[in-house]
Amino acid sequence: MTKLGVLALAGPDFGGTYQYTLAMLQALRHTRGFAVTLYGDPDNPDFRQTGYPIIPFAESRARQLVALAAARLQIGLPDPFAAQDILLAPIYSLMLLHTLRPFAYTLHDLQERYYPENFNGAQRAWRHQVHAQLLKRTQRVICESNHVKRDIVRFFGVPEARATVLPAPPQQQFLAPLDEAALRAVRDRLQLPERFLFYPAQFWPHKNHLRLVAAFREVANDVPDLKLVLTGKKRDDYEMVMRAVATLGLSGHVLHLGYVAQDDLRAIYALASALVMPSLFESISIPVYEAFEIGTPVAASNVLAIPEQVGDAGMLFDPTSVPAMRDAMMKVIDPAVAAQLAARGRQRMAQMTPERYGAGLQSLLESL
Repeated sequence: MTKLGVLALAGPDFGGTYQYTLAMLQALRHTRGFAVTLYGDPDNPDFRQTGYPIIPFAESRARQLVALAAARLQIGLPDPFAAQDILLAPIYSLMLLHTLRPFAYTLHDLQERYYPENFNGAQRAWRHQVHAQLLKRTQRVICESNHVKRDIVRFFGVPEARATVLPAPPQQQFLAPLDEAALRAVRDRLQLPERFLFYPAQFWPHKNHLRLVAAFREVANDVPDLKLVLTGKKRDDYEMVMRAVATLGLSGHVLHLGYVAQDDLRAIYALASALVMPSLFESISIPVYEAFEIGTPVAASNVLAIPEQVGDAGMLFDPTSVPAMRDAMMKVIDPAVAAQLAARGRQRMAQMTPERYGAGLQSLLESL
C-alpha cells in the first residue's frame, strides 16, 4: 500500500473549496492501493465520517508566511508529512514547500488576473508568490477546467503535461432521491415560496448579486408570484445587496436563508424552478453540477469556464447585462424549456460519476 497524505485544510467557511475537498475525499473510496491519512481538523464531522485517520494540522497565516519566507531564502523547515509516500492537496498548503514527498495540489482559479480590483496589492502579490513557488515544486497541478489549465500554462509557464484537468462531481448525497414528504417538510420549515429562482453563493463582489437583483425586479414585474431565494453568510457585500433589495421594492420577493445544511440544500434545488448563476468569475461552478444532478434547469453566465462546464445543458447569458439576465430567467422558467434543460443536465452528469472521478485520481496518484 502506498501511504497517501491528503491535506484537508478547507473548512465549511471556505465555500466551494470545502465542497470540492469533500467530493475528492469521497472519490478516494473508488481508488485502490492507497492507505489514506488526512491532515486537518479532527473535530470536523465530515472528515470523521470518512473513516480515515486524521492527523491534526492547520496553517495559520503566520505559519504560511514563515513557510513561504523560508522557502524563498532556501531555508528548510521540518517536514510534517515525512511519514507519507505521496501527498494530495485539494487546497494549497505552503508546508508543501518543505517536504521531499511528491505531491499534487489543486489550483482553483487565477481570478486576480481578471478582476484585480477585487484584491488589494498585498493579496495579489500573495496569490502570485504562493502559486509561483508551489508550481516550481509540484509534480502535478490539478484544475477543474481547460480554461484554468490554459491560465496556469500562460501565466506561470507550467508545461501542459504537468497540469491535469479533473472536474469533481457533486457529493454523493446529491444522488439520493428525496420523497415528496421530505420536500414538503423542508418547504414548510424554511418557508420557501411555491415558485422561486435559487442562487446559492457567498456575497463576494464577483458573485454579481447586485445585477441579479436588478434583473429580478424586471422578472418580478411580469411574474409576481416568482421569488428569489439566496443563501450565504451575512458578510462581505451582504448589507449592500439587502439595501438594493429594499430600494428596488423587492423585500417581499427575495428570501435570504443564510447558511444551509447539505440535506436542506438538496431539497431546495429540487423545489426550485431554476438555478440562476450570474457570477462574473468561476473556474467551475459546483452549484451548476448540483442542479444538473437534481434535475433543476440552469441559467448561467457565459464567461470564462462556465460555457465549457454547461455546454448545451443550460441557458447562458451575459452577466454584465441586466436585460440579458432578465431574458434568460424568463426563458428558463418556461415549462417546455425547463424540462429540456433538466434532461440535458442529467445526461451531462451521467458522464461525471464518483467512480469516474476516482479513476482519474487513481491515474494521477500513480503518476506521482
